[in-house]
Amino acid sequence: MFWMIVVCVMIVDLLIPFLIALPYKGYSHLKTVMSVLGCKASPWGMIYNIWMIVSGCTIAIFGYMLYSYYHNEQAELAIVLFILLLIYGIGDEVISGIFPLNEKEDDVTVSTKIHGFGSVIGFIALQFAPLILAIIQFKEDMWYFGFSSIAFFLLSLIAFAFFVMGDKPKFQNTVFALEGLWQRVLCCLMYAPFIIWVITSL
Repeated sequence: MFWMIVVCVMIVDLLIPFLIALPYKGYSHLKTVMSVLGCKASPWGMIYNIWMIVSGCTIAIFGYMLYSYYHNEQAELAIVLFILLLIYGIGDEVISGIFPLNEKEDDVTVSTKIHGFGSVIGFIALQFAPLILAIIQFKEDMWYFGFSSIAFFLLSLIAFAFFVMGDKPKFQNTVFALEGLWQRVLCCLMYAPFIIWVITSL
């Protein structure tokens, strides 16, 4: 039952920004990162921040469940996978919910600094989680799913590069400047291997 809850949480993670943004005039899904939806200027920002905390805790627990599932055969990799998902759940989502961004990027406060640090560490952790999952799948002779997870990992690296490039002045007014788009693509690619794992493995 909990496994399917995780799938639902990941899907809602990808869809809830479209709901939260409805009353937020001027918000652009293409240009603006999802974290801005939790700022004080966002009419439903509090709802989004609460969701981020719930989602982060769920994914952290999911990491432990994966560890429990694999620890007998792949103990070391299972621990690494658990740590990566724990860092993402707490670092990116829970911290983001507790310490929201301000609407303007240049409006830097203690909250935005903590938010930024947690997001960077959390996103990097999640970036490599599909790679560890792929290695486990290869060791378990799940070759098709291993190659699938590797493919999602490589595509997520490309999306992450585009996301980072969008913050550079020379890439302004290009497709790389669509930070909101690349962040959403990145999340889809990083979540996909775990959604597939739950649906096909249990």
